[in-house]
Amino acid sequence: MMCSIALCNAADKPQFIDVVIDKHFTPYLLSNPLLMEVTGAKVIREKKGRTILFSVASTVLKDDSAKERLRAEKVCRIKALAGMVAEKNGVQVWHVETLNEKTKVVIDEKGETGTSISELLQVTRTKVEGITKDMPVIGHWRSKDGEVFYVAIGVILDDTGEPIELDE
Repeated sequence: MMCSIALCNAADKPQFIDVVIDKHFTPYLLSNPLLMEVTGAKVIREKKGRTILFSVASTVLKDDSAKERLRAEKVCRIKALAGMVAEKNGVQVWHVETLNEKTKVVIDEKGETGTSISELLQVTRTKVEGITKDMPVIGHWRSKDGEVFYVAIGVILDDTGEPIELDE
């Protein structure tokens, strides 16, 4: 069962609109709105032995059309799954810097002049690769201005690491 909330109120914290979160995950997400804003996988271990595992992803909405909303949900779902894989397997990062310097010296009847041009190219790539079990969508919401769409996927695991069947 999903719980629908019009607005998440908290002074000096991120606020959201169109918040719909599964009732089993509401206490975790709404107790700390930063968990809703910062993308990536989150692991919460309870004293009872349960583990709350969820991943949040976001994308900028281009417009308010149904087609754009569908695109955003698909993109966020894939990003959220990638967040789970990154949490489990890590992220490979490559960073390359290339510096090209050119100097041009001109000698003529007016004297000697020089021009130096430096061109720096920095490329950073990240790669996440692996396999994870699919997880249901546990919520979605938008930023206060409505421009950023968020999706969260997740599960609750028992003390042996097996998913718990959640009641409706």
